[in-house]
Amino acid sequence: MEEATEARGEARYPGPRSILRYLRIEQQNNEDGTVWARFPALPDLLDEGGFLRLGALAPMCDLVAGSLASVAVDPDWVATSDFKLHLAKPVKSGHVEAVCRPLRIGKNMVLSETRLRDDEGDNAGLAVVTFNRLPRRAGQPANMAQKTGHMRLRSKVEERRIPFDEYLGLRFQKDAAVIELDHHERIYNSFGSIQGGGMGSLLERAVSYAGYRLWKTPARTIDIHFSYTAQAREGPFRIEAEVIRAGKDDILCRVQLSDLGLEGRIAAIGTGIAVRIV
Repeated sequence: MEEATEARGEARYPGPRSILRYLRIEQQNNEDGTVWARFPALPDLLDEGGFLRLGALAPMCDLVAGSLASVAVDPDWVATSDFKLHLAKPVKSGHVEAVCRPLRIGKNMVLSETRLRDDEGDNAGLAVVTFNRLPRRAGQPANMAQKTGHMRLRSKVEERRIPFDEYLGLRFQKDAAVIELDHHERIYNSFGSIQGGGMGSLLERAVSYAGYRLWKTPARTIDIHFSYTAQAREGPFRIEAEVIRAGKDDILCRVQLSDLGLEGRIAAIGTGIAVRIV
């Protein structure tokens, strides 16, 4: 196995402090066009009920879908446009494995499906991700997609393990379901904006925070669906969750992320479902 390395002398992505490395993701690009990956359910990635957070799964789902899309459109580039992730069986230990396969490779977009399984082979979730194709401009380098091979993204010198909220740098408002954070290198993509999986991590947390504020007990986000509307590249960022439907043990939220450094421009908008942790 080998580490992801720099290409053509350009800055390496993911960087040494990227969330993709922090999660200890292993990835295999296969000759049949599918992409496999897995990562461990580490204690700092679990919620108050002891199960792996959806926000920890989102970066891996975005990574495998992005790898598949990059190979499919080479030498053009891609960017996440629509992201859906639905949890099935909760995972509390071991590893989560992902297998991503293409559903449609078109002139302007790539659509893929990722199946998640636990160590017992049971269904753990499903992600459906759409990427926009970005034609390579004259003078712009090719995307350097790795068509086949195995990578281990764990950093040689790993950051100290800390609670996931602290790792993401989240600041919670006490009087509303609102979270703010600064832009930082842990969530950068190769364009310098929030990467797709990192966006999923942030929106997921806002939904579970809305559940906590409603019930005064911890909540778990089990579904997230969002669309990118613009690059989130300046910061600080504001994430807001609005409860649309509230039940005894579940809620449906509208959620959005705004870039306060760009006059509050909305960078992502979507919906999420959270359940009460009992």
